[in-house]
Amino acid sequence: MKGKAAIYRWLPAAVAAYLMLNSTLVLAQQYSCPTDERKPRQTAMDERTYRRLSVVHELLGNSALPEAMQKLKVLAAKGGFTPYEEAQIEQTYGFILAQMGGEENYRRAYPHFERAIALDALPDSAQKGMMYSLASLYASMGRYQDTIDMMMKWRCLEKEPPGSALVLISSSYAQLEKLREALPWVQEAISSQPEKPVESWYQLELAIFYELSQYQNAANALRIVLTHWPDKARYWEMLAGAYQELRQDGNALAAMMLAYHKGLLVKESRLVNLVRMNLFLENPYAGGSILDTEINRGRVQATQKNLELLLNAWTAAREFDKAISVIDRLGPMSDDGEFYYQKAQLFMEKADWREVVTAADMAVEKGGLKNVCSAFLMKGVANAELDHYAAADAALDRAGRSSCKRNTRQQATGWKSYVADRRDAARARSGQTSAP
Repeated sequence: MKGKAAIYRWLPAAVAAYLMLNSTLVLAQQYSCPTDERKPRQTAMDERTYRRLSVVHELLGNSALPEAMQKLKVLAAKGGFTPYEEAQIEQTYGFILAQMGGEENYRRAYPHFERAIALDALPDSAQKGMMYSLASLYASMGRYQDTIDMMMKWRCLEKEPPGSALVLISSSYAQLEKLREALPWVQEAISSQPEKPVESWYQLELAIFYELSQYQNAANALRIVLTHWPDKARYWEMLAGAYQELRQDGNALAAMMLAYHKGLLVKESRLVNLVRMNLFLENPYAGGSILDTEINRGRVQATQKNLELLLNAWTAAREFDKAISVIDRLGPMSDDGEFYYQKAQLFMEKADWREVVTAADMAVEKGGLKNVCSAFLMKGVANAELDHYAAADAALDRAGRSSCKRNTRQQATGWKSYVADRRDAARARSGQTSAP
């Protein structure tokens, strides 16, 4: 009961209690079992039939299949069998054909199993085994509804089914795209042996949750899966994906960061995706640190695209020195001067005016700028701050041309006035007068 309770942990208490007490009824409500107990079957067998059938079984056990089949045909030709003897012969036919393998032999085997079951003469254990074998054979042939029908009859005899049998029912429903019918069976299988989890059972449950868009249930199940298989990256990724579907981006990032710190994310695509998640959630320093580390390790290639991502991370984190060092790698890769233009902007943030002038000159020299006037404006401002008034005027004149944007021209005009005031003040301090 404890294991089964875990499945229903997210349901209201009253509903959970009802389902736990009535799971078999709910799961198989369209099937009914006989109300009377199956009576013990007579298993007496003619001595001659017994001896001959024993020889066939021995040959079958030794995989001498053609000889076993020949002797079984001789035995069957005798006739006059009791229902029990006939059922034994029919199921032996089926076992031989099934062991021979191949689609044609499987097709020849299942009618023998069907006749053995229909005779209803085998004892309970043999009858159950025969029904289970036939259900498995139906599944291998793609006859999933027949598999389900037979397993439901089998459940009338088997009161404590193993988890593998419940999964056979679940997977058959899933193959028929009856996912809501499939789900309770695999959940019952999982809860039947919590001490020995089977990974493929959880995978089936998760596949159903995702197909049904039950992302919260998927997340709940994945947290359990990760207690059993914590070193499998795909489950951390699936958990992050479920959280993203639930718009719980913070939880998604936390899951992926845990996987990263456990050393599970080694593929470049996964690492880059983790960096992008950090940037999206405004955690640029973590994203930049991861990407910088992985580029240095060689697990992420230092391509222009990846370096641009690193530049964005360091810039957003206001790690200007680190961003500038990335630009020094990016600049030669580009056909235009945009990275040097960005470098000038970063040096503006640092008030490093000499470097602003150098970077702006490199940007203009390489060319292809989207806003060359702005580059001259930065150069003019930097020279003004350096008290290089002539150079400042020359740059600001370029930024104030009619071809430049209005805002840039206005700023250039303002700085021109500032430069003039600074020049006049400097001359006044030196005892000079301004030019007329």
